[in-house]
This record gives sequence, C-alpha cells and structure tokens, in this order.
Amino acid sequence: MRVGLFTESFDPVINGVSTSVKTLACEMAKSGHTSLIVAPEYPGFTDEARDLPEGVVIRRIPSWRIAVNPENPFAFPPVPFLPVPEAYRDEEMDVVHTQQPFGLGLHGRVAARRANIPLVSTFHTLYLEYAHYVPVVPKAITRSIATRYLAGYYNTCAAVVTPSRVMRDLLTSLGVPAERLHVVPTGIPLAPVVLPTARDRVRETFNIPPFAPILLFVGRLAAEKNLDALLAAFALISEAHPVPSPETHPFLLFVGSGPYRERCERRARDMGLEVYVRFAGFLSRQQLAPIYAASTLFVFTSLTETQGVVVSEAQSFGLPCVLMRGGGASEFVRPDEDAVVTAPEVGVFAQAIRALLDNNGERRRLAQNALNNPLRPTPEGMAQTLLRLYRDVSARMKTGKKGASSPLRIVNGMSQGSDEPR
Repeated sequence: MRVGLFTESFDPVINGVSTSVKTLACEMAKSGHTSLIVAPEYPGFTDEARDLPEGVVIRRIPSWRIAVNPENPFAFPPVPFLPVPEAYRDEEMDVVHTQQPFGLGLHGRVAARRANIPLVSTFHTLYLEYAHYVPVVPKAITRSIATRYLAGYYNTCAAVVTPSRVMRDLLTSLGVPAERLHVVPTGIPLAPVVLPTARDRVRETFNIPPFAPILLFVGRLAAEKNLDALLAAFALISEAHPVPSPETHPFLLFVGSGPYRERCERRARDMGLEVYVRFAGFLSRQQLAPIYAASTLFVFTSLTETQGVVVSEAQSFGLPCVLMRGGGASEFVRPDEDAVVTAPEVGVFAQAIRALLDNNGERRRLAQNALNNPLRPTPEGMAQTLLRLYRDVSARMKTGKKGASSPLRIVNGMSQGSDEPR
C-alpha cells in the first residue's frame, strides 16, 4: 500500500506525534509498503541525506509560526480556488492518514476527497486542555468551539485511531460513533544498549554527584504537563532529605523544551532548589538514551497524556516510574508491579518517590518488571493493526459500505479482531 501520512509534527520537532509517524512509516517500509509523509517546512532544516529506509518519502509545504509556540511550525491550511500544493498534488495514495485535524489535517482531507480514497485520522492530543494558548478569548468559549470543530472533523473520517481508551471515550462523548473508533497505541522500539561510559558521562555533563539519585522528567515544558506539581513534590522530597547528606540529595532533571521552562527555572530559584534542579533542554533520541539509563526514577505528573510514550520508553530501559493517575499514561503500566501510580496529589506523589528512594529492593523489583511489561505496545503490532484498518476501510469504500468494521485495539500481543501478531 501507499499511505499518505499528513502530520503537523515531524523532524526536527521530536514529540509523541512525530515519533509515532516515523515509527509507523519505518515499520511499514519493512513490510514493503510506502509512506508519503507530508509535513510543514522548518526554517534551516532539510530532509536531504536522512537516515530513513527505502519506502519513506517526505514532502514539505509552507508553514508559519506563532509567538507562544515558536519551535513548532504550522502548515498553511488549504485555500479554496487555489492550486493544491505540489507536495501531494500528483501523488498516488491508497489511503490518507492525518495526525491532526487542523492545517495538514485539512490538506489530508482535500487529498482524500480528490482521489476518492479513505480518510483515517489519529486523535493524538487533548486539544480541550490547550485552551490557555488562545489569548483574550475565555477558555469556556475556546473549549466550546474546539469541541464542535473536533466532532465535525472526525465525523468526516472513515475511521479514527486513538492511542488509549481514555481518548476513545472522550471522542465518544463528543459525538463520534463508537464503531468508527480504534485504539492503536504507538509502538515502543527496543531500548538501545548504553555503554557504562556513556551512562557515567551523564553525571559529569550535568554536574550531579556519583551517589545522588536522579529523578527524570522527559517531555515538553508546558503548563498542561502539570510541572508546578512536580516541583512542589520535589520541594517536599528535599525537605525530607537528611541535611548532613548533600552528596546524596536527589536531583531533578528536566529533558525537553517549551514555553514553561523559564517559569520552572524561576520557581526552582524561589524554592531554593536551583542547586538540585537541572534543565537539559531539547535532546535527540540518541542523546536521551544514556540519560534514561543513568537515572534512578522516572517521575511524571502530567494528567493530560493521550498515551504517555515517554513512560513506556523509560520502562524499556528498566527505569522505575512514578506517575499521577490521569490521562492515558497509566493504561500502559501495571500499578505496584512495574510502576507506582498515585492519586493526583502532590503530597502522595512525593511520598511515593521518597519511599522508593529509601528501598533499593523495591526499585530493583519494579525495574525488572518494567523491562518485561506485556502492556508495552510494539512497532510491529502498531503497523500491522493499522495496515489491517487501511485495507478494511479501503474495501468498504469500494463496496459502498459506510463506517468501519469492529474496533481494533492491541491487547496482550495480538490485534483484537485479527489473527495477526504484533
């Protein structure tokens, strides 16, 4: 098959969406399928000499940036009566799979209608939790408009993919028919081998003492990640640390960039914690691997995750995770077996982290179980499930049937409703 993947997020931007798109495209290429990735242009970045397999084609269309989110360019939406962009004008596709319902999501819909092929879309983001990015307009009005828009867009799709059950249930509540929804989480590749020397360099790079525990957060530094709660919890952990032991005081390491970094730095200073807080900024996947391997615990307070890919990534390195219950992240861990899931309360979260820091045996148990977590989705399972969905909606469109077949989801190594393994 030749699948058009229309995405607002792609290299050099690295986040859950861009990771999902690249994982899917590369995995489909292994099976002989072609992916046409249509993404926004990024100033100063070129796709030449990219290390991508044969069968992955990238096309770019003009983009623009906004002040509140300058690191993420957005594609100009299609304009009626103007020519279709060259990026996909003459491309032959069997199905279009959009990753957002906005600029490139609209381009994808145009491409699907012009070619009379199915439109599939993935609901990656809890857009209703991003109302604070719209200035002046009251949040209630923004959320109301977004609700109507999302329902309208996804009801034009032959099938809608969600990475978790919580996202599926949200779309159902917005009026998208349940039979159109399919739970297919992003697959997590096997963790690469990290040499001890690379792991040791992490502490040297960030000036962290040899025996100090490292509490790691990976993700976009933004308000919706609930980072104020993480810093408040770290303050409680710091207060509980024995004063005469500065060399073993925990360190909080943030990996990621975003509009909330300055506020986090300011809050760390105001709390008197700046000596124990580090900001690594944006890092590539290759740079991130040694940090996962060198850390003591992965700590995650976000309540708006659609899947929480970084939690599964951390577990693939055998890193024990402590996360607050909320969003889709907790669907992919086994509470008290390979992770600790707490109520969304700062005190409870801090207490759980402190208890693990004081219990080496429990950390080792969680780490071993995390490595063998059967809930962690694989790239193979993701690609095979979606290919089955593409074939199904294509066949139904050719026969004139509406909707899609019984919903798919990856469960315990199998695609539900399919005999295909992951």
